[in-house]
Amino acid sequence: MANLRTLLLNQDTQGGELFESPRERLLFYRAEIHFESSLLAERTSAYLASQSFLMIAFASAMANSNPDWGNLFRLVVPAVLALLGLLTSLHAMPGIRSNFEVIERWHQKQAELLQLEGRVGILPNNESALFGEGTSPAGGKRYKRTLLFSLRTPIIFSLVWGLFGVLCLTLSLLD
Repeated sequence: MANLRTLLLNQDTQGGELFESPRERLLFYRAEIHFESSLLAERTSAYLASQSFLMIAFASAMANSNPDWGNLFRLVVPAVLALLGLLTSLHAMPGIRSNFEVIERWHQKQAELLQLEGRVGILPNNESALFGEGTSPAGGKRYKRTLLFSLRTPIIFSLVWGLFGVLCLTLSLLD
């Protein structure tokens, strides 16, 4: 049984000598989760910053009231900005999705470790789990709810940019 447990715990590394104990493996998993979560937060922040600048430019372009070239400007520039917003949203989706999948994989490995080595996550003189994760099935899925904002944001912006593109073209053609 101990050999099977060791084999299962070491399946994600080339050799078992990398970790001296299950606790070290748990700390490694937590560090990877933290790194990937930080990377996801940075990607989401950069994406939201780019979208906010595009929104400001779009609103400014739509508000242009120059009598000489305002109509043409309101037809071309907002449509181009809406297309750019849509394209950046579509290009952001795979990177954010892959980060989510990597985080999910590390959480799964952590859950397997806690299931095989249940006592590794328990702090001495305290029955609470290390890092607050818990070994219950419900406790292990909480992280997904926190990542949904990053996953859904590009989809929402894609829909908004599509709507804005259609709206600016319709308003410009009705003038």
